[in-house]
Amino acid sequence: MKKLLLSLSLLSLSCFAHDDLTYDKIVTASLPNGSLEYFIQGKQGSGEKSNQVCEDGLFFNEHYLAVFDGATDKSGKKYDGKKGGRVSRDIIQEVFQNLPPNADKKDILEQINQKFKEFYAKYPDIDFANNPLFRPTATLIWYDFNKNELIAIGDSKARIDGINYNDQPKYVDVLNSALRVQILQDLKLTNEQIAENDLGRFYIMPLLQRQSEFQNNVDAPKAFQYWAIDGFDIPTEELKVWKFDKTPKVIELSSDGYETYPKDATIASYEEQLEKELKEDPMRVKYPSTKGVAKGNYTFDDRAVIIYQAR
Repeated sequence: MKKLLLSLSLLSLSCFAHDDLTYDKIVTASLPNGSLEYFIQGKQGSGEKSNQVCEDGLFFNEHYLAVFDGATDKSGKKYDGKKGGRVSRDIIQEVFQNLPPNADKKDILEQINQKFKEFYAKYPDIDFANNPLFRPTATLIWYDFNKNELIAIGDSKARIDGINYNDQPKYVDVLNSALRVQILQDLKLTNEQIAENDLGRFYIMPLLQRQSEFQNNVDAPKAFQYWAIDGFDIPTEELKVWKFDKTPKVIELSSDGYETYPKDATIASYEEQLEKELKEDPMRVKYPSTKGVAKGNYTFDDRAVIIYQAR
């Protein structure tokens, strides 16, 4: 697979006041307490078309680092031309851009939920409360420098000073991934056939749609429950929170567009690791997943990573 051409760009913090993320390039920036680099790209690969529909996002300033991942839509619904994953990504981006320093995590989630409620009010014909399939949904992980706290909702993950956080898959994904792979193996489909028409994903799609009934649902069986950003309440005890005694030396936050951590805490290493995995298992059969690389795409999902290095 053709290697991505990665270049370095220097940007000041002021560039991000209006969500001016730079796609397809490794970007470096300075913070008062350290430096960082980030990379973001849509699953179709480099280019404006891909990045306009990219559902991953990130944010940083001297107070917060954040990565968020809009969930792949399974309803077929669009909102003013946007799929739900992009809608949820944009909502979270807007909230973080306007956060004051030292905001409480509960207040942050309340602000995000309020933006979702304002969005839902524009579509009174859809019962989002009783039809969770139509809810724009995202995962979110962020580090608060003021509190030295890591908070996660969903499966975006972190590696901090070499230790992994929040990298356990949710059970419903494990089940659906295993079923998809079983079908592909039973049918003895080639990689080319799967890329053209993934019959395994086709078969599990009704299950992927139904699993939204377990999302943020305290009444669902505990084994199948999972928690995500969708404008509906998440019990406080279900928030994943890690406290640190002092600011870590290295903080890596990434979406699940990167399945595994590379040896080194650099974006070049993340990209090299991903390229290796795409060559070895593009249809994600060896390492089961609910989807592989569709025909015409560079990878299986949008991806975003941000790496902070303390001074």
